[in-house]
Amino acid sequence: MGKKMLGWETSLEADCVKAFDPAISVTKPRIWRSGVIFASPHAGSIYPRAFIGRSALSAQSLRRNEDAFITELFEPATALGAPLLAANFPRCFVDVNRAPDELPSEWIPNAKGVSPRAEAGLGVIPTMLSETSPIYKKPLSFRAARARLSALYHPYHDALQELITEASLGFGSALLIDCHSMPGFAPMGSRRPDIILGDRFGVACHPETIARTEQAFRHKGYNVSRNYPYAGGYVTQHYGKPRAGIEALQIEINRDLYLNPVTMKKKRSYGVLAENLKAIISEIIEGQVQFDQMAAE
Repeated sequence: MGKKMLGWETSLEADCVKAFDPAISVTKPRIWRSGVIFASPHAGSIYPRAFIGRSALSAQSLRRNEDAFITELFEPATALGAPLLAANFPRCFVDVNRAPDELPSEWIPNAKGVSPRAEAGLGVIPTMLSETSPIYKKPLSFRAARARLSALYHPYHDALQELITEASLGFGSALLIDCHSMPGFAPMGSRRPDIILGDRFGVACHPETIARTEQAFRHKGYNVSRNYPYAGGYVTQHYGKPRAGIEALQIEINRDLYLNPVTMKKKRSYGVLAENLKAIISEIIEGQVQFDQMAAE
């Protein structure tokens, strides 16, 4: 790629980063009641013109990769006593639920152990929306990828680590709830459960924590399954260390409960889900308050 092209790409990347300002949002409660932290890594809904102009896909198509309204659905957490971290950039621009080195071999030619997911363009800087849908009209450079990691990826994880450290120091433990949504139906057409909880098959949080969360959802009438097909991504795996006092639990909410997948607008049922989630968030926080109290005795 020539110097002129690199300058053009650098300018476009800078325009995108400006459009995301602020790139992340950290909303803290007036009173932090327990070590619970809520995070929304995939609900960013800002699609800069510079990005859309380079994309082979429409903004509407790109949005289908988005955890639409998840940040909004978990906003009550702050009033109930827990912080909420959110990425404001879309996951198809930077995916913070991937490892920072999850890049294709074309960008790191001498690297060993490149993941098949990254090689397929579904890594930390996605170049494919799916295995058959390229995001860009022309190849993205490694220079652009590094700029995105520096401007967006690392600040998100720095903020998350700061919250975990603050929770651990203040309460003696931390519980990260990683908030996501999923397509309502599996590729073969069967409807997915209302809720899927992921703890990396029992590794990322205590059994009591996932059981307590599952019961809170079931009490509101939702059917719940665990770990399949979503066991938790990089965030759950990387931060979930129960023996060190840090738990991580991924929540996947079926978008069929609240979203029209064609228009990407809320269904009438959105309000019911929002009210139920508010009660469930409260139960998660109260459960951790009790856990912290028992641990301190």
